[in-house]
Amino acid sequence: MIFEDRYIQIGMNTFHVRIHGQGKPLLALHGFSQSALTWENLLLPDYQVFALDFIGHGKSSKPKTLEAYQLSSILQQLQKLVELLFHGEAYTLLGYSMGGRIALQFAFQFPEQPIEQLILESAALGISNPLQRKKRRQSDLELADQIEKKGAVWFADYWGALPIFQSQQKLPQEVQYKIWSSRALNAPHALAQTLRATGQGNLPDISQRLQDLNVALLYITGALDQKYRQIAEQLSTYKRVRSLIVEGAGHNVHLELPQHFNLILSNSLPGRTML
Repeated sequence: MIFEDRYIQIGMNTFHVRIHGQGKPLLALHGFSQSALTWENLLLPDYQVFALDFIGHGKSSKPKTLEAYQLSSILQQLQKLVELLFHGEAYTLLGYSMGGRIALQFAFQFPEQPIEQLILESAALGISNPLQRKKRRQSDLELADQIEKKGAVWFADYWGALPIFQSQQKLPQEVQYKIWSSRALNAPHALAQTLRATGQGNLPDISQRLQDLNVALLYITGALDQKYRQIAEQLSTYKRVRSLIVEGAGHNVHLELPQHFNLILSNSLPGRTML
């Protein structure tokens, strides 16, 4: 597989996009503490994958100030990147976890975007309960402080040991090490600012707005991830939403079962027969 690295300047910040494949464009957004590398096994016939490094992640800029990490700034960054990459051409938008939350916010913020299909993998819709929201926001702030004090290696150990990633312990050791390394190479201040600005406790709850979504939505998660399985089951009641729960996988289907994930997308993308 041939990969192309493209760097795009927006204001004072540089954004890295890793491109592979041929065909219709698909923009892929990674999760918290990941990078564009997480999509290197995403192989889709007739599609060209544009894997973005979010601000503060991978090879994109890692500014110190909080403003660049705010949701409003990230959505504006995405809008400009899409304009520069696709020049008004229709595209598919895929987001995992944090990337999925941002992709959904983007689709609501810019309904005029020519998104052919929105694909979310294990993404939350927001926290509707004010007390739970406040608790999560405080938890994100505390973790941000810990990351800055203890460093990225500590974070990689801590994050990988969370119950939500337990299913990844069955992966080959070399794959587990690759996942750990990608987390450990992050800049502590960038992870901390991301949590402070766009952690789950800060993003708007849009679970009650899904009936207004003007684009078809495919939601994918693993059967071993109980929290996100419940979200998938909830979403299946909406007319324009299709949910797929993948047996044998947890929170991160595209890393745990990459071939199965590719098959799902290959058969679900616009112009193809649904599974």
